[in-house]
Formats: sequence, C-alpha cells, structure tokens
Amino acid sequence: MVLLLGCATARQDAPPTLDDRTHAVYRTWEDDFPFTVAVDGLAAWMDDNGRSEEAWEGLRLTNLTPDDVLDVTVPDGADLADHVGIANAGPSVFPIDVHAAVVTEADQTWTDPSSFEVYDRTLIEGDADTFSGGGSFFRSDNSILKKGAFGVTIPYELRKDYKWVALSDGRGAFVARHWISEPGCSDNGKNCVHQTFGLDVFVEDGDETLRLVTNWLFVETQADSLLTEDARIGLVAKGNQDLIAMADDELEERSTR
Repeated sequence: MVLLLGCATARQDAPPTLDDRTHAVYRTWEDDFPFTVAVDGLAAWMDDNGRSEEAWEGLRLTNLTPDDVLDVTVPDGADLADHVGIANAGPSVFPIDVHAAVVTEADQTWTDPSSFEVYDRTLIEGDADTFSGGGSFFRSDNSILKKGAFGVTIPYELRKDYKWVALSDGRGAFVARHWISEPGCSDNGKNCVHQTFGLDVFVEDGDETLRLVTNWLFVETQADSLLTEDARIGLVAKGNQDLIAMADDELEERSTR
C-alpha cells in the first residue's frame, strides 16, 4: 500500500516536442533518414530537459496509433487505446560506450532484478562486438519471466532491437525499440501482459549518458481493483525509473570488482 500511495501522484502530460518525437522514432525505425531526424530532435529535448525533476517523475505520452506500429506484430485483439504511455528521463554517470557493452549480454536480469526472475537475450541479427564498439545494430529475442505481487510470475517473449545513430552535432546515440507479439499470462490466467511497446534512448553527454525510457503498456492483474488511474501510471513510471537507476547500480558494482 505504501508503494501504491507513493505512485499515485498525477503525472504531467508530455510536451508535444517529446510526445511527437517518441512517436516518430517508433514509427520510422526502418526508414533511416526520418529516423535519424527524429532521434536528433529527441536528443535535443533530452539535452534541455533530461535532468529535470519532471522528466524523472514521468511524463504522460499519448497512445500509439496504428500507423506507429505498422512494421511490428501487434497481438491479436489488441486495442492501442487500452495502454498507458509514459516517459522517464535521467542521467547516467557512465559513458555511452559502457552501456553499449552490456546491452548485448545474454543475461539481462541485472537490468531490474526486483522485476525480472528471468531475462534471457538471444541475438538474432547483428554482431555484439561491432555494436559494443559503437556501430551498427542488433536485433534480439528475449524470454522474460516477470515477477508480480504475492509470488505471481508472468512469462512472455519480447522482441527488442537496437541501433546506433550519429547525431547532427557529432555525438553518438543508440536507441532500442521493443514490443511483444503474443500476450503472456500467469498460470491462473488472471495476470497478463497484453501488450507492451517501448523505446530506450541513450545519448552521449560528455563522460555521462542521458537516458530516456518510454513504455506504452497494457497489463491486467488481480490488484487492479486497488489501483487508481494515477497509481497505475505511477507504477509504470516507477518501473522506468528502476531500469535507469539499477543499470547504474550494476555498472558501479562491476567497476569495483
């Protein structure tokens, strides 16, 4: 209950400069020139706002549209109007090449061990060494077992692809886009990840990295009757924050080994 109350604060709507660009990045993924323009604009927003309290707390995104997801497999019967969309941004004290070196690892459970019991990544296209060195792309399939309340676990398969972008000011950035093609449910069928779409954006910022995590998510759980709309949104925002913070915790621990 403490967690639910802490998450229940209403989040501000994302400004058009953020909302429009996140949609554009997702929609133009396979079209290099407009994709690069969209990422460049998103990086400019992150430069100005990526360290703000509002960005860390989370900003509401408008729903994805059918045009935004034309080139991904959407679960049968999914209604894009059902999902909650939110973006969180914050700085990482680690440089972008350190982040690039770990996102290709087979075991991604470290990204949020409080949320993932299993997070196994298999590269299906691209080369890990090339990507870690600052170039090219990779595509991956991910088998996930997500932890829920009261010992519930939800299995699902996540597609997540990454690629590098050269920004107009000469800095490097890389972006990940994810989605699921089939819903995943707990054994009793009462806790389901029906759909999830999202972006992870990493922008070089000197010796640090600016990060943006977005999720458009539709989940049903047995705890839904306890949740207000603001609390549901807040839980997604908290999950985004954990992905940013726990990555730095893991990288800090590795640096001291």
